[in-house]
Amino acid sequence: MVNIANVDLRLLRVFTTVVKCRGFSAAQAELNISQSTISNHMLALEERLRLKLCQRGRSGFELTDHGRTVFDAAMRLFEALEEFSAETESLHSVLTGTLRIGVVDNTVTDPNSPLAAAIRRFNARPNTINIKLVVDSPPALQRQVVDRQLDLAVFGYAPRLPNLRYQNIYTETSVLFCGVGHPLFEADQSTMTIDDLRDFAFASRSYWCNQDIERVGMHKNAASVEQVEAQLMLVLSGAYLGYLPVHYAQNWVDKGMLKPLLYEQTSYAVRFQLATRKGVRTTPTLKAFIQDLYTASGSTHKASLVHDLPPLTSWQPRGQTKTELVIN
Repeated sequence: MVNIANVDLRLLRVFTTVVKCRGFSAAQAELNISQSTISNHMLALEERLRLKLCQRGRSGFELTDHGRTVFDAAMRLFEALEEFSAETESLHSVLTGTLRIGVVDNTVTDPNSPLAAAIRRFNARPNTINIKLVVDSPPALQRQVVDRQLDLAVFGYAPRLPNLRYQNIYTETSVLFCGVGHPLFEADQSTMTIDDLRDFAFASRSYWCNQDIERVGMHKNAASVEQVEAQLMLVLSGAYLGYLPVHYAQNWVDKGMLKPLLYEQTSYAVRFQLATRKGVRTTPTLKAFIQDLYTASGSTHKASLVHDLPPLTSWQPRGQTKTELVIN
């Protein structure tokens, strides 16, 4: 039996950082220590545990079976320590520790997003919390919640994972766009049909599993991206069609650089969700932030949670869209 001492915790923190960074070199900046020191710490931990934890050499960094088991156990240990610290501090009505939040890219322009308001409410609470905010694609955010690198994540559509819990928060509307210079940019949309769109090159987000292509029956997926900004760049080139969130496209529509195509036929709403990990005890810190997130969602969608879509130059009004807020 190995009795855990303070020195072991320091070694385990070095080890878990190396694993997350996928190697000694990348872990240097994160740990702010030399590669030789990292190597010495890793050797010391292996000697302490009497286990070979990783392989390192020309082929790169790779965990052994024992290493994977120790990493998982170490992550559970650090999570338990954080919970202990947070709960004991909460007895003094002060939240403490780290809150790790993930959000999908390019949602900051969305007036319906409650995240900024939730952070403002949360920071008004008595706390010494260090907030870590990560921006990434939905699949990457889900993986980080599963791996306990994030406490929660907010994003739109992605295939659901069985070990995560999802709760609806708000909706985001997207429409098919073309950029200036595209053959359809100056076309008369009063006589245009969906069939007129299908043979043009299309830029899609890979994590949507071709749902955006199938939505309008596109024949040619010529480019694939992970981020909305990358998709915007391709559409602005005038060489591709692509779906973009209406709030994000507004600036380029106003400048005459983007144009929505067949608004009524191509627009659709994406449900944004809060994802947390199943089987993990909700800490006072996480519980407080989720409460603030839902409160902010309610204040964003006042009254019956019905809101108008953001106005876009030259768009036909769609009326009102009802946003569901589901609190489990």
